[in-house]
Amino acid sequence: MSFMLFSSKVNPVLYIAEVGSNHEGNFSEAKKLVINASKSKADVVKLQIFTPENMVAKKYDQKRFNHFKKLELNKNQNLELLKIIKSHKKKTSASIWDVEQIKFFHMYIDIFKIGSGDVHNFQIIEKIIKTKKPLIVSTGLCSLKDIKLTVDFIKKLDKTYITKKRLALLHCNTSYPTPANDSNLGTIKHLKDKFNLEIGYSDHTIGDETLIYSYLSGAKIIEKHFSNNIKKKTFRDHEISLDKKSVNIFLDKIKKISTYFGTKKKLTNSEKKQNNLYSFRRSIYAKKDISKNEIFSEKNIICLRPYKKNNSVKFFQFIKKKAKKSYKKGDLI
Repeated sequence: MSFMLFSSKVNPVLYIAEVGSNHEGNFSEAKKLVINASKSKADVVKLQIFTPENMVAKKYDQKRFNHFKKLELNKNQNLELLKIIKSHKKKTSASIWDVEQIKFFHMYIDIFKIGSGDVHNFQIIEKIIKTKKPLIVSTGLCSLKDIKLTVDFIKKLDKTYITKKRLALLHCNTSYPTPANDSNLGTIKHLKDKFNLEIGYSDHTIGDETLIYSYLSGAKIIEKHFSNNIKKKTFRDHEISLDKKSVNIFLDKIKKISTYFGTKKKLTNSEKKQNNLYSFRRSIYAKKDISKNEIFSEKNIICLRPYKKNNSVKFFQFIKKKAKKSYKKGDLI
């Protein structure tokens, strides 16, 4: 296995539509979300699976506990959502914020995700590594030292996550919404150079502009929240989301951009078709009449268009050599 684990068969990047908690705890809305996300051009549809009791210390943060309690779906509901995604031939992914649920759900999940808040939750990471499933880790709030700590822990548990590239990292800013000018997209290349893993981008900006720049910055995976109504004000994640139409528009944009990169061959098809080598390059011509055995010099030969033979790169190879025949001014040497 290699980077192909995190590659798309149809898009220039592996695009993850993050349903997250945009259902706001409403199972009927959750089903509509996963159906629409699955009908989009996204490659992966992702859930957040949690039980507040195994996530937040209620005694110390009642407000946060209540927040997640309102958004909670039960085990059977989440299972049905995963099955809906599978029925649409999409890959499934989930951030499971409850260590007790990993064993139950792992057979229905293609790619596990560790969010930025759990980057050092080694208890959950250890359980995920035991499943042998590919893992993506977001790196918001992290220093390079923080990331290395997690990568080294995973490597110690199972080195194939590193050697066979079964681990990927996502650059991320955890601000909701993230100011576009604080996206810090240069980190994408830095992470690639530092860890030699597949690197992507988890986005919390508004719209798709930053996504385009992340692709141009080298992101091979892009994760973005998904909503059926990005103008909805009842939950903060809607405004940083894309809907089905905007997901498709974005992926069409970067698919078009990807054609601009072309191939490693420098000479393009359009240049060949227009025969630009003939009209743009130069050959060596007689600057004036030249007699047989006359010595070639800058006084009697010159580089002119069009290119026929004896590319002008050979000009100095002719200097000080004898002409093997006579030439009229303007003749090709």
